[in-house]
Amino acid sequence: MNQKRITIKKSTIKLALLLVLLKVTLDLAYVYIISPIYAYSGFTVLIHPVAVIESYILVFIIGLVLPFTINRASHFLLWMLGVGALIPTLSYYAMHSGSRAYMYAMFLSFLCVVLVSKLPPVRISTLKEGRTIAIIVLVIMVFAVTASLIAKGGLSHFNLDLSKVYEHRREVGAVISTGLWGYINTWVFKVINPALIGWALWQKKYRLVALFIALQVIFFGISSHKSVLFYPVLILAVYFFVKIPKALRYMTWGIIGIIVVSSLSTLLFDYNWLSSLFIRRVFFVPAQLNFAYYELFSEIGYVYLSNSVLSQLVHYPFPYPPQMMISNYLFGHYNTWANNGFLATSYMHFGYMGMLIFSAFVGLLFWLVDILVHNRLPLWLGISIVAIPFFSLFTSADLSTALLTHGILIALLILLIIGSSEQKVLLSNSNGGLHEKDLSSKFSSPPS
Repeated sequence: MNQKRITIKKSTIKLALLLVLLKVTLDLAYVYIISPIYAYSGFTVLIHPVAVIESYILVFIIGLVLPFTINRASHFLLWMLGVGALIPTLSYYAMHSGSRAYMYAMFLSFLCVVLVSKLPPVRISTLKEGRTIAIIVLVIMVFAVTASLIAKGGLSHFNLDLSKVYEHRREVGAVISTGLWGYINTWVFKVINPALIGWALWQKKYRLVALFIALQVIFFGISSHKSVLFYPVLILAVYFFVKIPKALRYMTWGIIGIIVVSSLSTLLFDYNWLSSLFIRRVFFVPAQLNFAYYELFSEIGYVYLSNSVLSQLVHYPFPYPPQMMISNYLFGHYNTWANNGFLATSYMHFGYMGMLIFSAFVGLLFWLVDILVHNRLPLWLGISIVAIPFFSLFTSADLSTALLTHGILIALLILLIIGSSEQKVLLSNSNGGLHEKDLSSKFSSPPS
């Protein structure tokens, strides 16, 4: 027993130190890559030693709080929230400056998510006859969207050149995403087709895996949303890494490697595309917007959900949508739709109290995901179904928008319908991870 406790403590410290190294790479990339190229858009350098020390202490604490291995789906989501949203914001806070009070509110919000996600689980019954019907409905929706895209002339906008996506996106969006199709397309791109990729991979139906991946490439080519192209990569990464006891450390090393390679491509070859996409856009744009939301709405007042679910009850007090107002605040124009994750928009709605309330709700969503995945589905499959819409919640969508438009509710419904408590047995291995045994080879067959 004592030896086990020592092992867990060492593993936790190793993860915490690795997250500190991740922040070092982000700090260096910001100072030597992002700021020199993109200072015109607000990425200037103003380093305060106290803020630097604070930021590294908070990153180390995040590492101590995070699970050191993935035993539940919420463990991966917490890591993704910390690495994808909180640590980059701490880096921006240290290298650029920002409100100390708001930064600590973000940190406390993260702790709130962690604590609520640890609520005792409850048992959810299995819909034994729903799995086959669910897969059929998902396949029909995918092919219905494909037919709709083609019928509306989407192929005339087909483009696989990542450098030209912005030239096509606005024009094609007005054609393919009108009315209800705007929701259905997003659900298929972000949740349904990726879920089918994961399901086919689970069932070892590799021809279907190839088919659904090919459709995902088509969806990218028509929609011109870069993230759509990388979803299959995320699913495959989850498939291979989640079963490994040191998965979180390996994935963190992978992100550090991406930052280093992207930085070197700029420093050595003057090739800025990788740095712009993987460092600026993925990490520092959401971090910059976090503070922009705080700065603007702390000055002009809160929204109180009047732009979304309470629009019929509460008057929206501003002349433009919040995203356009943030664009004007940062760039001096209303031409950009500056979305950001729930940590920023929760402050926009209700201030610091809103951050804690929204964080508690997000923690409940993590808890619900664990209930819907644990002992009902392979861990990697459950994670692959929910990771994409939750990442939108962390970095680019308000809570209500992420639930509906970005498909969190759809992902939870898929987990509920296709899960089966008889379908999988989870066994703890000696390293604390989980592996699968006695998986049914027929996903659609009823349990014995």
